Amino acid sequence: MKSGETQLPASLAHIPPVAQQIQMAQQSIHTRLGLSSAAGNMNRNKQVTGCDWTPLPSLSDDRFANLRPQYSIPHFNTQEKTEAVGNSECSGCLHLSRVSLPSEGYPAAADLELANLSPFQALDNSCAWNIQGNANYLASASTHCGVLAGLRAHTDPTTHAPVSAIKGGMLQQLALLAAGAQPWHQNICTAHTRRLAYAATLAIYVYEAEAGSSEWQLFSILADHRKTITCLHWHPCSEDLLASASQDRRVCVWSVSRQSVLYAISICHIPTTVAWCTGHRDLLSFCTEKGPLQLWDYTDNTEPYAFREDYGYTTNIVTYRWHPNVHGRLVIGHQDGKITVYREDVGKPRHSGFPEGGGGGGIVGEENDGPRLVALEWDTCSADYLLVAYRGGALWLVDVNTMRVITKYILPVSASVATLAWLPDAPGVFVTGDAEKGILRIWTVNRPTSVENHILKETGFHSLCATRVENTNLSHHDSGSMGREMERKAGGGGGAVVPNVAIVTLFKDGGVGLYHLRRKQWLFNREHGHTETIFDCSFKPEDSDLLATGSFDGSIKIWRIDTMEAVDTLPNTGTIIYSLSWAPADLNCIAAGTSGGIVFIWDVGKDKILQELTAHKDKKVFCVSWNQKDARRIASAGECGYCYIHQVSGTLLQDYRHPGPVYGCDWRDADILATGCEDGRIRIYNVTKNKKEPITELKAHMKKVFRVKWNPVYEDILCSGSDDSSVRIWSYSRAQCLAVLVGHSDNVRGLAWCPELPFLLISGSWDRTMRVWDARRATCLDVVLDHGADVYGLSIHPARPFLLASCSRDSTLRLWSLSSFVAPLQLKVLAGKPIEDIIDKSAGESRTWSGGLQLCGMRAEHLQASLTRTDPAHTSTKRLKLFADLFCGDIRVRNVWDLVYVLQGHTDISLLSTNYTQAIMHHSHLIKCSLAAAAEQEMDENRGMGVGGRKHSGLGVGVGQGDVGEWYLRCGALQQYCELMTRLHQWDHALALAPSVSVDYWRKLMARHAEQLLSDDNEACVPYLLATRDADKLINFHIGRGHLDKAFSECVALSKAGRSRSLKGPPPDIPPRIPDTNGAGKSVGGRAVECAELVARWHLLRGSPIVAACALLAVDDIKGALTMLLRGHELELVVVIGRLLGCDDPSETTEPNDSKDVDNCNVVEKKEEKKEEGEGGKSGEETTTTRGVSVRCVVETSLRYLTYRAVRLGLWELAIDLANKLPKSMNQTVLKAEVILSYLGSHEEREALYAYAGFPSSTDCLDRGRGGVGSVLEQVLFLLLSPQPNKGLTMALQYLQEQIVGDNVDREEVWLVLRLVQAVPLVPVGGGAGRWTIRGDERGALLALSAYLGGVRAAILDYRTIVPYLFSHASYILEKHRPSGYEFLGQYITTARTKWERGESDWGVVTSNTSACWLWCDSGVTRVSGSHLPRHSDSQTCCITNQIIKGPSYFLEKSESVMGQNDALMWAKVHPYSPLGTGLRLNPF
Repeated sequence: MKSGETQLPASLAHIPPVAQQIQMAQQSIHTRLGLSSAAGNMNRNKQVTGCDWTPLPSLSDDRFANLRPQYSIPHFNTQEKTEAVGNSECSGCLHLSRVSLPSEGYPAAADLELANLSPFQALDNSCAWNIQGNANYLASASTHCGVLAGLRAHTDPTTHAPVSAIKGGMLQQLALLAAGAQPWHQNICTAHTRRLAYAATLAIYVYEAEAGSSEWQLFSILADHRKTITCLHWHPCSEDLLASASQDRRVCVWSVSRQSVLYAISICHIPTTVAWCTGHRDLLSFCTEKGPLQLWDYTDNTEPYAFREDYGYTTNIVTYRWHPNVHGRLVIGHQDGKITVYREDVGKPRHSGFPEGGGGGGIVGEENDGPRLVALEWDTCSADYLLVAYRGGALWLVDVNTMRVITKYILPVSASVATLAWLPDAPGVFVTGDAEKGILRIWTVNRPTSVENHILKETGFHSLCATRVENTNLSHHDSGSMGREMERKAGGGGGAVVPNVAIVTLFKDGGVGLYHLRRKQWLFNREHGHTETIFDCSFKPEDSDLLATGSFDGSIKIWRIDTMEAVDTLPNTGTIIYSLSWAPADLNCIAAGTSGGIVFIWDVGKDKILQELTAHKDKKVFCVSWNQKDARRIASAGECGYCYIHQVSGTLLQDYRHPGPVYGCDWRDADILATGCEDGRIRIYNVTKNKKEPITELKAHMKKVFRVKWNPVYEDILCSGSDDSSVRIWSYSRAQCLAVLVGHSDNVRGLAWCPELPFLLISGSWDRTMRVWDARRATCLDVVLDHGADVYGLSIHPARPFLLASCSRDSTLRLWSLSSFVAPLQLKVLAGKPIEDIIDKSAGESRTWSGGLQLCGMRAEHLQASLTRTDPAHTSTKRLKLFADLFCGDIRVRNVWDLVYVLQGHTDISLLSTNYTQAIMHHSHLIKCSLAAAAEQEMDENRGMGVGGRKHSGLGVGVGQGDVGEWYLRCGALQQYCELMTRLHQWDHALALAPSVSVDYWRKLMARHAEQLLSDDNEACVPYLLATRDADKLINFHIGRGHLDKAFSECVALSKAGRSRSLKGPPPDIPPRIPDTNGAGKSVGGRAVECAELVARWHLLRGSPIVAACALLAVDDIKGALTMLLRGHELELVVVIGRLLGCDDPSETTEPNDSKDVDNCNVVEKKEEKKEEGEGGKSGEETTTTRGVSVRCVVETSLRYLTYRAVRLGLWELAIDLANKLPKSMNQTVLKAEVILSYLGSHEEREALYAYAGFPSSTDCLDRGRGGVGSVLEQVLFLLLSPQPNKGLTMALQYLQEQIVGDNVDREEVWLVLRLVQAVPLVPVGGGAGRWTIRGDERGALLALSAYLGGVRAAILDYRTIVPYLFSHASYILEKHRPSGYEFLGQYITTARTKWERGESDWGVVTSNTSACWLWCDSGVTRVSGSHLPRHSDSQTCCITNQIIKGPSYFLEKSESVMGQNDALMWAKVHPYSPLGTGLRLNPF
């Protein structure tokens, strides 16, 4: 950034703490963004003889000044580009970075002491941007929502901080659509047993198979290259080491698990191929097109050297391969088709030439048309045999000793090989992929034609590789006989066993898959994403589940955001798509601006281009905007210097000339249009006036204005983004700049306003960041670096104003939740605050730009109108549901509301959402809806609309008849399935299942099949006529063929069968089915619940707690569903769903185990328990009561965590209001005391808070605490609230010590006392320092006791990822502080750690106690939404587990260490102090 950009906004200059934090954040961003350039300058003084150094083209090159692709333009001559850059001297092959990180293995948890972890990870201060952004947000939030009943919220971390400055990110990533495989380079996929990797243009995507499962998930994204990746290769002995090369002239060695570059080297020219050398663990080879092939020992501090001192070749190198078994044997394939072979014997020279005996057949194409040699691979079973494929279809097995062709393999005339691979564990078996179509062919070396052909796709192959897959069902005998079985199949034998191998497949359209050869099915198949820069994305106004993207690859794709699957595609248009705009209402059309100067209108439903607007001639069209108020008008801006207004029919209405290219345009309403120009000015036009001049002109920026966006609420406000790295906020009527948003360090591209919080603005930039701004105060609220490259397009969901989509030059599409920015409003809704505090009821001009935190968009207006029409008796619950739906950023929450509606007893499915049948349905609807959907799909198939048509049904797009049959099987509709099989002419399959319907149906089906065979005059009808005993037809058939002897013998057989048994008699007895011992005694309903639990756990572990809850709601498991939401930290949904399903406001009851109306908490379980009551007396009633209490405890636990969230936001009275929603019990009293203990304001403010919470004054608390009346818990509580809190702390520590020694940790009172003392601030902060003066022994004792008891509680709750670290932390604290009288605790910590390591589960605590169910209801590992998504360009290491963090991060004090959000939540639930041992409190809630 420029020096001028580091200046603070004037509105914040008078706030020293916030100002200091913003400066720190900006400095850290400078540091982070300068890392790559700093690394690039390391060791540049090294010289290597014979190298020509040429500098890389600058990213700010004029050729990419406006919109830049990923340096991967098709047919781009990289060698010419390199030579044209410059002629400066070479500085050699440079070691840009040498990081010595262990590639495999991590320290054992038992040996991990916190003393050794205090640095944890040498993270740079660049992490600070996220922290300071949140601090800024809290400061601004307190300004407009922190004054409650006269009590001001204090958020200054240096004065009255309720907690330390330990906070996490606010912009939460929900979904990621990975980039497609690039089509430019060949060797870009590789695999290693349970991992596979492929290269997109700028990043490497690594997928991993789960242990004991065939599910493959995105494991990590490796993004360090700045230009197109050219090659990948996995280390043959380590699944953690991966090598890559790129057009940025770098060769990198990656640690996949740590998602970081271990070693990197920069060379003179572009490396095209990289491979590990056989027999040398640390020796890597790479080469350029011209050669030479170089060897690099990356662990040694040496430069690469040429292989065999061979410095070049006459023709370019296409690829090369080391022999996997023979050290030193190498083959190089050249562009002209020649092969160079190096023997392992150094004394022998290389041999280069064409294989003899091929006759040149099948080799076509000139050298300048591309490489004649396509691929080559060594035969793993032979030292001398090589498999070679050429353009034109030639596929040969070559003996490299004699350079003669041993076998020529025959392909169909129209087929040619694009890629090939040998199969592991199957000697002599290989596969090829066709270039023209996605046909996978299996071959054996001794047969010239393929053994099997699998048609996988219509698109041709680009690359493939083979890998072993785990299969627990495969016996050792089967594995050892694979090769023999394939040989037997090649010889014509039957019963062959295909190898247990999976093929990693990359297709020319960018699609990626993993195909299991034996099962003949996809283990993993992802349809193609974009292969290049995504320049724009836009939600469809009428159907906001659909999101359109336009890309540099020339295609437009439309995605369903709930599944992230493409539903429509406009293939390569032959031009770059720069901008998209949907038509308003239900027109179902998209207008697109292209690099060819054409604006076209695509009718998505008809898949047809309706109109092409050519006013821009051949100049680029940078922006297109369809008027949402007047569907007849389309504005387009481009390089020609004009902004054109067209009618949809193609008629030109207006042409507004500008002094330079026009980059942005946006409609305010039907008539007013704003444009952004290269001269840095914004011009505003009224298209109804027949004038060419603008009505207003704003001198906006120092450089060109690239984007302009009108505010969706305030018609007078618009924003602009520029190449001067700033965003400006303007008043149109006053022609005045209201604010300058400074923070980006490069060109600003994407802009999006939040339609409900009109001051909330999101921007994207070439600096790879997205920033969220409070535009009123020019404050940056949050910064994210998840995109690996320039951020271009931003779009807000029309119906969900807190759901954001973004796209980037990294070719990914991402979905984000903005819900954290409205957390105060969500808490107000749950606390029952008046709607005036949540929605701004003022309209039009009465609204002020500097208003408070209130909703004021169209959605809020519709919500308010809906509440006014609601019956007052149901207003409360409907209000909760409507607000929860509005605030939730995950679109899948609508499935939750559908299921809740069903559980409330409603039966009208038509009132559910239109997508209900496509999501998880209630078990009572599953069969009915699935049968209806299958029947509809079958009708579409019969009309020819299923496969080739464009109709979208509940079964997805492009579903065939086989998939319809699968749906019938899922529904148990066996007769419909059999009928479908008959229509598909799969009679044997239908007849095999027909007896399960009925014997009569089986006989009728048999007769129909016999009739069908008779009509075809097929002799196969005979056995079916015999089975149906149709003597007349059988005899006539044989007589018609002249087979009288057969007619006679079969007639006799039928007559004897008729005498022995009636034709209508039952078939022979069927032996009874062997019972399933694993499921003995369990009903089908019980099994359904088991399956639902498995599905729920699967979704939760993949970061989808809402879908997990739906799976359990579908089988009426309400408690399980709420627990899944609690583990996913969807706290608001837990409370709302609990209320909607009859768990009344718990504040109305007096005890948590009160059974009044508790049956309502589980509507369907009540019905099931009535059956049990009839069989077992009152057991059913008791079970229902227990379940109801447990459901309520989950809701109460969520309310407690939400109270902590209010404390974090400094909303003290709101925190008390939320605590009052709990039942009147000690749990509620302790929670309110925790709130008060966390507040460190003045004495007067504290006394006011005492009164608001219903506590006596601090002086009265002292009298009640010293009186010795009541339990220890009550005495500790009042003493802590008194002017002498140290007495309460001493009493609490002594009590906890006694309970641990007496093994009484199962008492509820122990944990309540612990919660009270954990709320005590251990670090003196600002004005509250005088009240808390804690002795060193007590401080150390509290930290050690809290860590130990936290470890025990974490073990009981199964927080397995943090348990060992909590015990290690407790040992470290005890050793560091050595509190007097607590030496005994060391033995208890050791015993607990040993018990955990042994896997023991008995911790002496009864978790089923209903009176303390709040203690144990939050069991299971926490997995927040999006926690399965790997980070991209800002990967971080968790300070306690030393693992790479997936999903959101949580930064600790001073931003020097970081935790994953999941670990931070679990840690704070049991031990709310920093793992760094500083005593600062964690509050990630």
